[in-house]
Order: sequence, then C-alpha cells, then structure tokens
Amino acid sequence: MVRLLALSVSSAVLALPAFAAGTVDPATVTCKEYNQSSHQGMVDINAAMHEALKNDPKLGALGQYELADLVDKVCADKPASKVMDALHQ
Repeated sequence: MVRLLALSVSSAVLALPAFAAGTVDPATVTCKEYNQSSHQGMVDINAAMHEALKNDPKLGALGQYELADLVDKVCADKPASKVMDALHQ
C-alpha cells in the first residue's frame, strides 16, 4: 500500500507541466506559464533560460539573478509572448 502511494505521488509530480526539474524547454515557455508558475517553477525556468543564453552576445553576460529580474520585467510587459522572444525584443 505504501509503495503504491509512493508511486502515485511520484507520478503526479512528474506529470506537472514542463516544470519538473530539468524538463523546461526554454524555447517554448510562455510568459503566461512563467507568471502562473510556482516559485520552484520560476526558478527552474530561470535556470533553463540562463543555461540556454550563456553564449548569447546580449544576454550571456547576465548572472542568473539578473536574468531572472529581466524575465520578470519583460513578461510583465509582454504576457502573451514566449519568454525567449520577449527577452530578444
């Protein structure tokens, strides 16, 4: 019984939308998804964005916290955009 419960809980966690650890696709995350995410979801998105943009000439020099602040700002201004598109506009 305990084993079944543990499997059910782990399945539910893995079924969460794109924000389970390591499953964020920076190219597809929208500002709406970002804004509606839990704190951990936002952290996961920011980490994925930081990794994806580390070689970007404009955004690659930003630290993870600076990039997170920028994502907050651009997503507030462009809530219907993909995060990556909003960052490059």
